[in-house]
Amino acid sequence: MNVNNGDKLVVTKKVASFLDEGDIITVVEVGENGLISFAFGDGFMHKGVMNAAECEEHFKKFEDTTAKVVAPTITEEYIADIMENSEFEIHTAFNKCTIVTCRLPNGFVIVESSACVSPENYDEDTGAEICFDKIANKIWELEGYRLQQWLWEEENGCHGDCNECECDECDCEELDECLDTDLDCDDCEDFDCPFNSNYCH
Repeated sequence: MNVNNGDKLVVTKKVASFLDEGDIITVVEVGENGLISFAFGDGFMHKGVMNAAECEEHFKKFEDTTAKVVAPTITEEYIADIMENSEFEIHTAFNKCTIVTCRLPNGFVIVESSACVSPENYDEDTGAEICFDKIANKIWELEGYRLQQWLWEEENGCHGDCNECECDECDCEELDECLDTDLDCDDCEDFDCPFNSNYCH
């Protein structure tokens, strides 16, 4: 078993009279002579030493099964990647207004502006930075909506082809055929039904 400084190990076989099965220790130092120093007990205040053979016999790597589940979220790295792969055009209007046009990787266009009162105080680079921040915030908003919509569809069974209708308002007897049509399904009478083809497609 490869052991490094800071690793946590769990006791699999009782060690003398001071470590019972299930106890957890922390590796403090792995010496060049092969001796492994460790800490245990409340606050890991007690110390001990073992060799590699004893480690293999009495311990195994500790796996934390209570790790926090990461909830769906939009990350800064994700937004930065979108910004990096977008196209920007910067223009100055009336000698005091910066206009930045951004085309996202999927083709959607965002336009932001920043202006000052006096042309003497105008700096295009400063205006562009302000616009870039506004565009990044807008992307956060758009991507947040998209994630929320995806989660809603996942929860309500309206993912992909929307081929399962759970709404009692839908009167379509041949649902698969109905949902494969364009946006003029005559059989689904409730336009507000989230599983209506007019809504989903």
